[in-house]
Amino acid sequence: MNTDYDSWADIYDDVYSFVDNDIDFYRNKSDQLGGNILEIGCGTGRVTIPLLANGYDVTGVDSSTKMLAKFQSKIRKTGYNAPLKITNQDVRNLSLNEKFNLVIFPYRGFQSLLSVEDQIAALTSIKAHLTRNSILIIDIFVPNNELFDQKPDIFYHLKDSEYGPGKNIRSLHHRTEFDLHNQLLHTQISISEIQCNQLISKRYANFTLRYLYTDEARHLFEYCGYDIEEIAGDYDGSPYNRDSNETIWSLVLR
Repeated sequence: MNTDYDSWADIYDDVYSFVDNDIDFYRNKSDQLGGNILEIGCGTGRVTIPLLANGYDVTGVDSSTKMLAKFQSKIRKTGYNAPLKITNQDVRNLSLNEKFNLVIFPYRGFQSLLSVEDQIAALTSIKAHLTRNSILIIDIFVPNNELFDQKPDIFYHLKDSEYGPGKNIRSLHHRTEFDLHNQLLHTQISISEIQCNQLISKRYANFTLRYLYTDEARHLFEYCGYDIEEIAGDYDGSPYNRDSNETIWSLVLR
């Protein structure tokens, strides 16, 4: 099951507004490399807009036209006046006629590619947009026992956050069905809006990700012609170890 990201356009920010721990990481990488930056899976601009606000030259790519429309609506409200470089393309068939100093594929984006064949196609397509000095950064979560211990018929609490006037509560829960043969996670998110201790709405959204084990990812990147410059275990730059929940790969062309 492929995720319909168009259906996520109006709710993505509600669900993932709390995810901001990677912004400074990408700012620092942009400072180090300079030049032009490509963000794959830019969505509604969660990462792109802060980078643009810091004056970086960023091109955003996403396969969802509705996510990009939401991006444009948001950035108009910031007063950003420079030409906006975003384009509706599939990462498996990128055609930008440009090479980039830094290419980033943030927050599970690579894992929305649901087969090894799709992953290879994407990694091959990206290579045409890199120079020998470019870096490609891909973030992949580490599958662990806590994930696989979840029951597919139980909604687990994810996050509560306040929004709007009056300290309204938005409560997020999730449940996941596992396709162990294909290494797929079919996840459903529930978004509950609570005002004055009363439930006023509940929405649901679905997505599918493919999980990769660390050694599998290493082999995949090397097979596709990349050398591994670094594997961080968190956005603070700490090295990956067996207790890490993330792998943040910095890759260069071989």
